[in-house]
Amino acid sequence: MKTLYLCLSLVLLLFCPACGTGSGGVPGFIPKGNFSNASLNGQYVYQIEGFDFRSFNNVVPYREAGVFTANGNGLITSATDDISEGSGIATTISTGSYAISKDGTGTMIFNNALATITLEVTLVSASKVYLVEGDAVLNAGGLAEKQNATAMAAAPSGTFVFREHDIDSVQSVASVGAFTVAGGIVSNGNEDLNRGGTLSSLTFTGSLNAPDPTTGRGTGTFTDTTPATSSFNYYIVDANNVRFLAANIGVVGQGRAEVQSGAPALSGSYAFGNKGDTATLGGVNMAGRFTASGGMITAGARDSVQDGGTATNVSFTGTYTQAASGRALVSLTTPANSNLVVWMVNPARGLFIVNDPNTVQDGSLDLQQVSSFTNSTMNGQFGFVMDGFDQGGAKDRVGTLQWDGSGKLILNEFSNAAGTPNTAILSGNYSVSTNGRTGGSISNLSSNLIFYLVSGNDAYVVQNDANVEINGTISKQQ
Repeated sequence: MKTLYLCLSLVLLLFCPACGTGSGGVPGFIPKGNFSNASLNGQYVYQIEGFDFRSFNNVVPYREAGVFTANGNGLITSATDDISEGSGIATTISTGSYAISKDGTGTMIFNNALATITLEVTLVSASKVYLVEGDAVLNAGGLAEKQNATAMAAAPSGTFVFREHDIDSVQSVASVGAFTVAGGIVSNGNEDLNRGGTLSSLTFTGSLNAPDPTTGRGTGTFTDTTPATSSFNYYIVDANNVRFLAANIGVVGQGRAEVQSGAPALSGSYAFGNKGDTATLGGVNMAGRFTASGGMITAGARDSVQDGGTATNVSFTGTYTQAASGRALVSLTTPANSNLVVWMVNPARGLFIVNDPNTVQDGSLDLQQVSSFTNSTMNGQFGFVMDGFDQGGAKDRVGTLQWDGSGKLILNEFSNAAGTPNTAILSGNYSVSTNGRTGGSISNLSSNLIFYLVSGNDAYVVQNDANVEINGTISKQQ
């Protein structure tokens, strides 16, 4: 299905060369915030994933990561950009510019020697930036995070929980696990993989070379027991967070690692979001929530779209077992996507893959911080990013959502639909259930935006429409 959608998008590009931006209007809409160019100031790690449409006969997935420095006055003084389409990592170094509006939305440009890169952005804070590609030949969405310079002097150190999603010439691979690194040497690596629908568990060792002290960017390898060696670039965000870009020939992929802390027990009520690929070359996007206690899963609810078919507010229960390492095996009473392998980062957060023979999925879960949600829980302006594809092809959006605390929504977005950019301001409504499941309706966009709230500040979102595979996250602006 994904292949079909991408082919349709190429037809749209061929017959709509003059398509450009447009906008809707909401009377009385006032962007909120105190952002400016000064809000984007310092050095940031970014990751994006999407599709390259430069060749109509060969639409290819790509992953991109790097480090840029913003001077707080509209200039990108340095940008080290790494991109992979499966033939290794190509690196360019450039400068650029940016402009940020009061509501945190804006544009960032890298004057890359190969091609100018245009990113449409929305600041959640001075440390967290949602972004999508704004170029006519590229579709992608992602995140930029401010670096902590004190963490860049040496390779990361500690025990990390990680998650990665790769695509090779044969199949997709989702993995989750944990490893320990000290002095650049990786030990005690444990990994659960869903390789094209087949689960396996491996151990691995490896190394992380010393990073560039000015960018926090380094290289590394993991060698598992099959044996197979994975090469990658890594990017230090801070002492607790590292991001990865796969470097193996024939592989397109990226991942993340987070320091494990506390007693990593799966216990409490969690909201989650995950996405992935299916055996029919379609996609699957999901969001939901559940309560875990004493080996039992209760009060589960989830919404998903798989290969274009929707499942709405599906109730589930289940069981789980957990090891001292933080690894939990979860079995749910749903007809599909019913088994998870979760590695807890800490008691409030976990990374996971889905053990399912027909899909390759990965995601994250976060402890819900409110015991009972209401419409008033959601009040203020939020940044959001969503990416995926619909019947027209790849589709990514970024911008703001205003929640009024009593059921009204206003969306201000930039979207890139298979290489065609658009802007819109649209109104809508929402209704919050006590468990945090929130139904949203935005005019001229969707009546089935489903949010699962972590708190009054963060949520996972899935667009629960037939033949649409789009999900993302939202965060309250600070």
